[in-house]
Amino acid sequence: MPMPQLLSNFLDCFSCCGQGAKDARHDQYLQPLTLLQPQPHAVSVDELLEQSSAARERVWRSLGSLEPFALGQSPGSGSLMAGPKWPAVRQSFRVIHRPSGNVMIVSDGLSDPFDDIHEGENNVNGFGLEFYIETPAEEIGTSLSDIKKSWQFQLLFTVSQLAAGHGGISNIIDDMQLLSTEAEGVNEAIPEEARRALVNRAGRVGALLGLTDTRPGAADYVPERIEGMPLTDVRLVNIKLITLAELKLITDRGAEGRRKLSELLQGPERLASSIRRESVL
Repeated sequence: MPMPQLLSNFLDCFSCCGQGAKDARHDQYLQPLTLLQPQPHAVSVDELLEQSSAARERVWRSLGSLEPFALGQSPGSGSLMAGPKWPAVRQSFRVIHRPSGNVMIVSDGLSDPFDDIHEGENNVNGFGLEFYIETPAEEIGTSLSDIKKSWQFQLLFTVSQLAAGHGGISNIIDDMQLLSTEAEGVNEAIPEEARRALVNRAGRVGALLGLTDTRPGAADYVPERIEGMPLTDVRLVNIKLITLAELKLITDRGAEGRRKLSELLQGPERLASSIRRESVL
C-alpha cells in the first residue's frame, strides 16, 4: 500500500477513535498517568560507540594477539582517509596475530552506530558488518608502514570502502551468503611475479566475500557474528583473494560459480589469502 494511503488510514483511524470517545462521553479527558511516566535514560551516541568498540575488541582478542596500534585515522587525528563516510567518521583497522601463525587485519568501525542519529532507540550498528583478511605472516610486513602498503591491507581497505559506499551490503550477504568483487587499487601492491595469475587486464584483482569457517570447535575458529553489540546484529565477513581462473568461474556462472568455488576452497587455509596459493581450477 502506498505510504500516503497508509498515513491517511492511520490518521482516519486516530480521528475516528478520538471522535467516538468524545461523542460517547460528551467531554474530553487526559490520558492515563501511566503514559506520562518519565522515560528511561536515553543512551548517548558516545556510550553506544564505546559499547560497540568494546564488543569488537573482545572478539579481536579472542582471535589472537591484538596489536595495540590501529591503522587509519580517527576524527581527532587530523586528515581522514578519502572515500565514503563511515558511520562515526573514524576509519580504523586492527592487526591480530593468529594462533596458527597467520596475521589477520580487520576493519574496525563499519559497525559503529551512526553519529548523526542522536536517539539510541532509532540507531543501528552502522552497516552491520566488519571485514577481515587473513594471510601467512611471511607475506606481510611487521611495521605499520609495511602493513599499510601491503596488498592485504589495500584489498581490505578497498572492499571496506565499497561497503561504506553501498550501505546495504550486509543485507545482500544475508540473502546471498557469498558475494564477489573485482577490486581496484590493489594491483600495484601485488608482487610482479604473481600478477599474471591474479591481476586482470583492467588492473583489478578478484575477491570472494563471505566464506565461513567450516571447523566448529577449532581453537582458532572464526565466528560469523560479533556478539554483544548494543543495537543490531553485526556480521564478520571474510575476504578471500582469488585467482583469475577462479574469478572466471564466477564471471561465467554467477551465484552457482561462487557456491562451487566455496566448495572447492576447503582445508585449514580456507579463510586465508595468499599470492602463493595454487588455484583450485
